Amino acid sequence: MAVAEQEALSRDRGSQPLWVWLMVLTAHAGRCVYCDEKPSETLEHEAPLASEAGRDIWWNLVPACDRCNGWKSKKSATRWAADMKLHHDHPKVGFVRNALPRHVVEGIKNRIAQVQREIQDAARRTWFERHYGDMRTPRLRREKHEEVARCTRALTRYPYPPWESPEARHPQHCMRILCCGYHQKDSRVELFTLPQADHEDLKRMAYAKGLWIGDLLGALLKPAIEQWRQSQAAGDDEGSLRSA
Repeated sequence: MAVAEQEALSRDRGSQPLWVWLMVLTAHAGRCVYCDEKPSETLEHEAPLASEAGRDIWWNLVPACDRCNGWKSKKSATRWAADMKLHHDHPKVGFVRNALPRHVVEGIKNRIAQVQREIQDAARRTWFERHYGDMRTPRLRREKHEEVARCTRALTRYPYPPWESPEARHPQHCMRILCCGYHQKDSRVELFTLPQADHEDLKRMAYAKGLWIGDLLGALLKPAIEQWRQSQAAGDDEGSLRSA
């Protein structure tokens, strides 16, 4: 790779928008893809920028902890895993200065493949871009992590990932029913109040049924609304007979 191209990649490093940080660091349940134990803390380049295949772009990023990111250094994930296996086989030679346990090393390849499939899921990627694409990317790393924590808490509200719910195509807004059903045609948002204990049970009920709270309330109200409509229609019919 030319020196000028390497310098350009170095300048661009770390300039990923906030939605990419959130999309990557929430993958693999928020754990480091290498040690599969520590929380993910950084966007790690699976193919290092110093290599010919290295690019500072979302499809080359995986979630990693700072320790593994430092231990891997400028090696590719495949090379680092191979060196750690050699280190376990020939510890006196010293193929690496630090090594993960052998059983952890042997799972790196499969975990990376699973994480890359998760990150490259078009519906998931579009969801993060639509929900967070307009947000300012914090300058400080600590602030990025605060946004990741907020996003993680928001995702725990749903019984399953919102990007897996049905969608009606729309050019500008997310149209997933689970998170953005209010964008649907003829839909409206209504507020309701419940005692805290009832609200907690309502959340458990929604989770057990695999529904968002709003969808559950709508499903529960529809029979009552239909019954009211029928009673109104019956009342109108009786009124017509009396007037006749």
